[in-house]
Amino acid sequence: MNKLFIGLVGVLSCISAQALTISPAVKIDTDGPAHNPVLSPDGKTLLFSSDNHTGLKAMSFDTKEIIILDDAPGAGFNPVFSTDGSSVVYRTAQLVDGLMNRDVRAYTFADNRARQLAPLSRNDVNLNDISGHKEYVFADYDHIVIAEDGKTKGLSPLDNAHSYLWASLSPDGSRILFAEPFQGVFVADRNGNNAVRIAIKGDYPAWASDNLVTFVVSHDDGYVILDSSLKVYDLATGVTVSLTPDDIKVGEATSSKGGKVVYSTLEGELYEISIN
Repeated sequence: MNKLFIGLVGVLSCISAQALTISPAVKIDTDGPAHNPVLSPDGKTLLFSSDNHTGLKAMSFDTKEIIILDDAPGAGFNPVFSTDGSSVVYRTAQLVDGLMNRDVRAYTFADNRARQLAPLSRNDVNLNDISGHKEYVFADYDHIVIAEDGKTKGLSPLDNAHSYLWASLSPDGSRILFAEPFQGVFVADRNGNNAVRIAIKGDYPAWASDNLVTFVVSHDDGYVILDSSLKVYDLATGVTVSLTPDDIKVGEATSSKGGKVVYSTLEGELYEISIN
């Protein structure tokens, strides 16, 4: 019975995996090392930076043109697109009297101009508010916050979570994706209930559609990364498919709701994949 069950699972997994159409990875020409990729909601624009988040660049997938949005330290750390992708809000970093301070800036693509929205300070700022998002979630250490129409509510999807990371809403707003560093990657409903683990380990989880989730799985020896691969999980079938070959060590990854996925390698190369 066990052999029959295992055999059936293998057949069903193959059928489910074949239902996903995955394009070959295409290298993105960035004229130098590129890290920390971030896709716009529509998948038409890609942000990237240096390995230490200094500077922020953008590339249009339509024209392949690369522009420099800012060259300041910290500009490439978690920038946020506006909902329509017309602008980017980000923060830069500077030491003041030995303490790290950050300002808030916005770059608008229509006029190719960056402007400062808030001066350097020690205050924590949520860039989603500034970029015009009406509803979103974010991880706030030991809980997840969901914001709706200016109101916020704290959620605790797991009873024994140490902390939460990379929380995000599905494109249709019905589910929350997040990672817990010691328990894995989870999907819950938008109220934080009915959390289901989709991977026992994973970094940078992101929505590639309402039913597809990408994440990076890596292993190290305590000093260096031994292997790192990009995976996609299909919520409709419960099947996980590897998107990268064994000889590629993935750094970070980002996805857009149309199935476009971009990942960086540890060496600073960017690659694009499409999933249907």
